[in-house]
Parts: sequence; C-alpha cells; structure tokens
Amino acid sequence: MAENRTEYRQPGYAKVLLNNTPGYLRNLTETGFKIITLTPLEYKEGEIVPVQILPDETSGLGRITLKAELRWKKDEKSSFEYGFKISDFNAPGNKSIYFKLVELYGRC
Repeated sequence: MAENRTEYRQPGYAKVLLNNTPGYLRNLTETGFKIITLTPLEYKEGEIVPVQILPDETSGLGRITLKAELRWKKDEKSSFEYGFKISDFNAPGNKSIYFKLVELYGRC
C-alpha cells in the first residue's frame, strides 16, 4: 500500500467499539487513526461511522464517541485493519481527550 499520509502517526492504542464490534486503536494523529479488529467491519470506504474510544484505565481519561470517515481497509492473515479520518468530535471535551491520547501514546 502506498504511503499517502501527510502527517506522522504515533504508535499506541486504546480499545474501541464500532457498532458493538471491539477493536484496538493504533497510529494516532490529530486528524485520524487506524483500528485493528479480529472480525471484519461492514462499513464501506467513504462512510462516516461512530467510534467509541475506551482509553486504558491507567490514562485517567474518560471514554469518548466521535465520528470518522473510513478511508481504507486492509485484510491481514489474522486481523483486519482500517484507516479513519476524524470528521466530528461531537463535543469539545471529546476533542481535548482525544488530543491527550495522541500526546500520551506519542511518548511510547
């Protein structure tokens, strides 16, 4: 897959729920992230989906829900990877928490 990203992605993760499908948040930036799941998602590229982010308890951050556009999909042997671009933080507090996650996982 060609590298089209214009912003460096920080390694890190938190748990996520996409319509009750669990996954792991990876490669956070201020504008997007990657999600890894063990089962395929039924979303199509270009679709805006709600993403519930569940930060690790040790982070001290609360869970948030935001909307993100599915930009790409990749099937791996034992998992499925999805690239998302954030389209709406839904609330000012969500944006603040998300940026703290980017900062936190950027130190890993």
